[in-house]
Amino acid sequence: MKRFCHFLSKLACALVVTFTIESTVAPIAENSVFSWPSQTVYAKKTAKKAKKAKKKTKKTKKTKKKNTAAIASSWHWKKPKASVYIDLDNNEELISATKDAIDAWNDTKAFTFTETKSKKKANIVIEQVYSPNTNYAGYTTFHYYVKTGIMYSAVTRLNIYYLQNFSPYSYTYQRILNTVEHELGHAIGLKHNNGVSVMYPTGSLYPIEPVDVENVQKLYKE
Repeated sequence: MKRFCHFLSKLACALVVTFTIESTVAPIAENSVFSWPSQTVYAKKTAKKAKKAKKKTKKTKKTKKKNTAAIASSWHWKKPKASVYIDLDNNEELISATKDAIDAWNDTKAFTFTETKSKKKANIVIEQVYSPNTNYAGYTTFHYYVKTGIMYSAVTRLNIYYLQNFSPYSYTYQRILNTVEHELGHAIGLKHNNGVSVMYPTGSLYPIEPVDVENVQKLYKE
């Protein structure tokens, strides 16, 4: 009899402990027969946290609005000059066109490119690619600080598939030159221009025009 009573008391203790653990682990949102003090306190803390979270969310939204307003709508170098590293694998035609394009921009006096022998130290790197599955003769990617719009690196890629007649398109030297001038225009910070401009989006139709020089001058007066 004593053993049986001892067994029942142990069983009762085991059931209580098990129930307590399950109640603690169960989500607060579930309806419970018992309201454990620890759960009640936790619910209050959760409510406070929820209020704090709402306040943080509002602050975050305000901050995002401020940040959105602060994002630069244009981009340019700190000064109207940049160093260039020509990495064109001894491609004489592209090297010649690139150097002529650099000279053409330098002659405008609106922006100055200087050639460097250090790829790591260069602001702009010019490379060649062979890319038949794309529709561009050249493209430029660049990095800039979002708030200020100040650029700190750029890479121009010239697609020899189009520029050097691996495709049905017949690019003359002048059109290759126009393409490089166009991409250097992007490297300066210019956007596309649908008028008579070196920045015309397609076709490499125009060399550097007076409007392009004016746009660079405006960009670096801001």
